[in-house]
Amino acid sequence: MTGQSTFGDELRRRRQLAGLSLAQFATQVHYSKSQVSKIESGTQTAQAVFVRLCDAVLKADGELIALMATATHKDESDGDDPSTGFWSLNLEPGGTGHFTPTAGPAANLGVGLHMTPGRQAVDPVAAVALFDARFQAARSLGQLVSPALSLPTLIVETHTLRGVAANTPEDSAGLWGIAARYAEYVGWMCQEAGNNQQALWWTENAVRMADRAGDTTFRPFALVRHADVALYADDGVKLVELAQRVQTDVAATARVRGLAAEREAQGHALLGNRAECLRALDRSAEWLDEAASVSATPILGTWTSQDPTLMARGWCLVELGYAAEGATLLESAIAGFLVGASRNRARWTVRAALAQATVDEMERACEIVESIAADLRQIDS
Repeated sequence: MTGQSTFGDELRRRRQLAGLSLAQFATQVHYSKSQVSKIESGTQTAQAVFVRLCDAVLKADGELIALMATATHKDESDGDDPSTGFWSLNLEPGGTGHFTPTAGPAANLGVGLHMTPGRQAVDPVAAVALFDARFQAARSLGQLVSPALSLPTLIVETHTLRGVAANTPEDSAGLWGIAARYAEYVGWMCQEAGNNQQALWWTENAVRMADRAGDTTFRPFALVRHADVALYADDGVKLVELAQRVQTDVAATARVRGLAAEREAQGHALLGNRAECLRALDRSAEWLDEAASVSATPILGTWTSQDPTLMARGWCLVELGYAAEGATLLESAIAGFLVGASRNRARWTVRAALAQATVDEMERACEIVESIAADLRQIDS
C-alpha cells in the first residue's frame, strides 16, 4: 500500500478481497449501505469509530487505522517554577472563574487587599495531616460538581500549601508532597474542563513540587498524565511511546507502571493491534495487583473503581471494533464504582452507551444514558 492510497479505495479493495458485498459489509459494521458507499467513493469522511469497526471486521490488524491516522505532537507545558511566579485568579458571582499564570502582579483595580504570610513557620506534621484530609474531601467533591466550581478552591489551597512550604525552612518535604498531589489534581480537573494546556502546565508544576519533596516517583506518573492527553486526542503512536517510557523508568512504582501499561493497551487499541493490547492489559493487571498490597494514601490515578483493569479492557475492546463484548465489560465495571463517584461513573456509563449504540442497540444505549442524566448535567465533564 502506498501513501497515495485513499482510505476509501483500500477499504473497497479489502472488502472485495474478503468476498463481502456492500450490503453484507454494511450489516457487519452497523452502518447503512449508502454510508459505506459514500466513504468508499471518498464523498464522505470516515469517522474514527467506523474505521476501527472496519479494521476489526476485515482483520486488518491496524493497517486501516494507520492509513487514516494523523499524529500531531506539541509540548504544551511552559515549565514555570511552582514556588515563584504570579498566579491570577478571577472569581465571578455565578461560581465560574478564570486562572492565569502571569509574569508579574496584576494591576490593582479598585479595592484590593495585600497579604503577606506569617513570620512563624507552622508545624509541618500538623499541616500535612490537615491538608491531606482536605485533599481527600476535595477529590470527593470533584466527583459531584463541575470543574468550574471546584477549581478555584483547589487552586487557592495549592497556593496556600506552596506558601506554607516556602516559609517552612525545615521538614517541608511533606508539605511539598501534598502540594504536588493538589497540583496534579488541579491539572486533571483542568482537563475535565477541556483545557489540555492548563492540565499539562499544572502537571509539570506538580512534578517540580514533588522534586522539592524528594519524591522521584512523581515524574514518571506525570508522563502517564501526558499519555492521558494523547489518549483523548486519539494519538495512539504517542500514547504507546509515552506509556512504554514509564514502564522502563526505574523511579516508577508498581501502580504507576500498571497505569502506564493500561495506557499502552489503549494506545495499541487505537492502532488496531489486538495482540499487543491484550499483552499490555495483562501486565497492567499484574502491576496493579502488586500495588494493591501496598498501602499508599492518597493513591495516584483512579480511586473510585474496584476494578479499573476491567474498565480498561472494555474500553480497548470497543476501540478494537469489538463493541458488543466491550459494552458488556463496561457495564459490569460500572456496577463496581464506589458510592459518590458520580463523575467517573458518568464518564464510563457514556462510553458503555456509545458502545451499545455502535452495535445498533439504541434502546439499551438510551436506557443507559437516562440512568445518569442528572449526573451529566451536574458534573459538566
